[in-house]
Amino acid sequence: MEKFKKFIPLLIGLILLGGSVFFYFRAGELVKVCTEKTTATVVNMREDFSVDADTDGTRYIYYPVIEYEAAGQTIKGELAASNPPAYSVNDKVDILYNPNKTSEFIVAGENQNFSWILFGGLGVIFLAVGIYTLVKK
Repeated sequence: MEKFKKFIPLLIGLILLGGSVFFYFRAGELVKVCTEKTTATVVNMREDFSVDADTDGTRYIYYPVIEYEAAGQTIKGELAASNPPAYSVNDKVDILYNPNKTSEFIVAGENQNFSWILFGGLGVIFLAVGIYTLVKK
């Protein structure tokens, strides 16, 4: 088992790079298909908690719940998590949604590259550590 420990960073790096590729193509796909513009309203704020490694405690993260009209229906969705909350209840948010699958949407004007860049950067770091671990004597 000790032999395989040196491969763990390499494996994590490859998984993260795979995630980066997935998010890259998913973001590109959403930008292409989300063509209908509308204004959504923040109707609720879902709270969740995460472990905060810096303070060895927990902290809340907030998911704004939005509603918008599309194809004669009221659609609910969640925006990306943040702390502090990026929006408040009753805020208006311009979104672009997919007219063929109205539950798919992106926030208009928001950079869609964050996820794949984050996963890619972390993947490169873990790969570098993994390669260094394998070649060092």
